[in-house]
Amino acid sequence: MFVRATSGEGLMATGASNTTASTAVIAATAAAAATVAILATSSGGVLSGAEAGDPTPADLDAARLLNFATFGATAATVTETKEVAPAQWVKRQADIAFSATHFIDWYVRRDTEINAADPKKKARASFDQVQEAFWAAALAGPEQLRTRMAFALSEICVVSFQGSTVTARMGAAYFDMLRARSLGTYRDLIEAVSLSPAMGTYLNIIGNIQADNDKTRRPDENYAREIMQLMSIGLYQLNMDGSAKLDAQGAAIPTYGQDDIAGLAKIFTGWGFWSAKPTSATFAKPRDVDADIKPLMGYTAYHSQLSKTFLGASFPAYSAWTPPAGTTKSVGAYQVAGLKFALDTLANHPNTPPFMARRLIQRFVKSNPSPAYIERVAKVFVDDGAKVRGNLTAVIAAVLSDPEAWPSSFGEFDGKLREPILRLSSFLRAFSAASESKNYRLPYDFSPAAAFNQAPLMAPSVFNFWMPDFAPLGSAIAKANKVAPEFQGVDVLTTASYANKILSNVQEQNWGNKDVTTTYARELALTDVNGLVDGKRLARRLNMLLFGGQMGDKLAKRIIEVVGSTTIAKPTSAQLTTLNLNRVRNAVALAMVSTDFLIQR
Repeated sequence: MFVRATSGEGLMATGASNTTASTAVIAATAAAAATVAILATSSGGVLSGAEAGDPTPADLDAARLLNFATFGATAATVTETKEVAPAQWVKRQADIAFSATHFIDWYVRRDTEINAADPKKKARASFDQVQEAFWAAALAGPEQLRTRMAFALSEICVVSFQGSTVTARMGAAYFDMLRARSLGTYRDLIEAVSLSPAMGTYLNIIGNIQADNDKTRRPDENYAREIMQLMSIGLYQLNMDGSAKLDAQGAAIPTYGQDDIAGLAKIFTGWGFWSAKPTSATFAKPRDVDADIKPLMGYTAYHSQLSKTFLGASFPAYSAWTPPAGTTKSVGAYQVAGLKFALDTLANHPNTPPFMARRLIQRFVKSNPSPAYIERVAKVFVDDGAKVRGNLTAVIAAVLSDPEAWPSSFGEFDGKLREPILRLSSFLRAFSAASESKNYRLPYDFSPAAAFNQAPLMAPSVFNFWMPDFAPLGSAIAKANKVAPEFQGVDVLTTASYANKILSNVQEQNWGNKDVTTTYARELALTDVNGLVDGKRLARRLNMLLFGGQMGDKLAKRIIEVVGSTTIAKPTSAQLTTLNLNRVRNAVALAMVSTDFLIQR
């Protein structure tokens, strides 16, 4: 079990755990500006004195780890995890066998089923089936960390169906690629991202033509700019702790300029759809079977043969290029070598470790990591202990096991607003969601304009659903020079709609089409001597599954009061059944809309 570290202490296995902490939670208001208030709470007192069968301190710590690193804790995964330190748990997760083609296989199967069910044989699978595949993996897949990491990476290396020509098949293959490489090396990841048909379509790699002999135009610079700004090195030069390097006037130093973008853009010319017999017709249109999901290939006629200089590095013109020993010189080999040179340059750039460290800490643990936390994770990115750079398994282990992820007490701006998808997945996993059809059809609108304001591969732009440096205007967070990225997706509509929709489904226990249902069987078993669901024991269980031990005393007391006040004098057997169900529903409803749940710590 885990000890939350005090100053100077790390995470360790032990026979005792400190579960009492003084906390502060950030509450979203129902204001369009998404202003923030700080509500002081404390945890531990109201829920003390656990009875036999109630969660132990080890259970609470395991659930907290699972709520960070998976799509939500379950009773079973808590039991599996509670005697394992975070780094050991990460290794176990990395070793779990998984399907490298889960998303595309799902899409193909559902496309066949949907088409067969249509009398006119015109209906086809769509983006909805990519969402189904996601929810199947998120809710039922054992490889939780792998899928959770892929989801986080999809918010860094963004591809979106919104406002683009990225097809559902491309998106399915993209998520498969992210899962396959989410626990590999960063260098392999960015190569797979760069050669993905989805990314090639989204950021104009496909169809990008050299302008070597045409001074009236230049290659498309979209991907060259975004891979630097959003996926690797960021806008400004960084120290290892993520702080900006400053010039003599105290200004942040830009990481790259227009000349760097132009130089790198030449690398990304001449990449098109895979074809067994590539021609100009296959360059920008997928004509071969599976060309829309296979890695892009080089089309030498469209690739720049000029020298390419960016970020202080230079790749020679084809005429001056000497291939590696034993390799025949060709434009095709030159094109591939140039790509590898560019990606090596980005992966080995001094900005990349702190840039990726901060991004991953924000996606998993907290919005405002300390410089020391960033630096510790960045150092693991540089060297995993075996001289491997960018080992993402080691990096996420460092993120999850760092002392700052397990403090003995919380600062005012610790934690992060849970993403809508993670709120929903935590609820569904906590209460054993199952799909009757096995297709995980959740018929709600997850588009950016809808209540949840988030769906996989549905970001409104390449900048994701929220910017990493966003802070609500005029809020205590902004005044303290802190950030709260996920609050960029909060407004009056999403706040009210989230509450309405989640509460209706807590009550109904199904999702409109009755395909995905939840159960409160374990919660209904927490009864007292009178056969009534016990409010305190129920609050303890919710504290484990949904809060990872971070439910505050105020909320715990309120849940106990509400459960106790949900009563009927001398209920019949049938009334007792309904009464207990209402007790559980009321408690879960309070939990799901509470600030203690929405702000994850």
